[in-house]
Amino acid sequence: MSQYHAQRTLYKDAECLVGALKEQGYETVEVHEQAVQLYDFQGRPTCYLDKFGDKANVIVRRHIVGGAANDLGFRKESDGTFSAIVSEFDDHKHNADWMDALKQHYTERVDMKVAKKNGLQLMARKVTEVNGKKRIQLQFLDPRGV
Repeated sequence: MSQYHAQRTLYKDAECLVGALKEQGYETVEVHEQAVQLYDFQGRPTCYLDKFGDKANVIVRRHIVGGAANDLGFRKESDGTFSAIVSEFDDHKHNADWMDALKQHYTERVDMKVAKKNGLQLMARKVTEVNGKKRIQLQFLDPRGV
């Protein structure tokens, strides 16, 4: 039996988090205003982090994760950030590289959202690799200043 562990993140925008999870290959992502129960690979409710049940607001269900996986969740904390709730069993899939890629997708989505809100237009998107890690650079134009 594997246990969950919580990992603090700086994610605050549920919409951008869902989009980033979809870019990571999870087309079906649940979003709940009130946190709901997470389940293990056998469909049993989990109680590893909370004796009353592990709950999350943004969830990729185990059958979407694939294989004999547990649910992947993100619980909204009192400060507005989301904590990732990852099963130790699924650490091989949701490892540091996977989490780094999720962070990149999330950050890009937040940047695009803020730029659009401020009336900026995307001029260029450049992807480079530095020490084996992808780096995304966005360049925006303010059409009001032209």
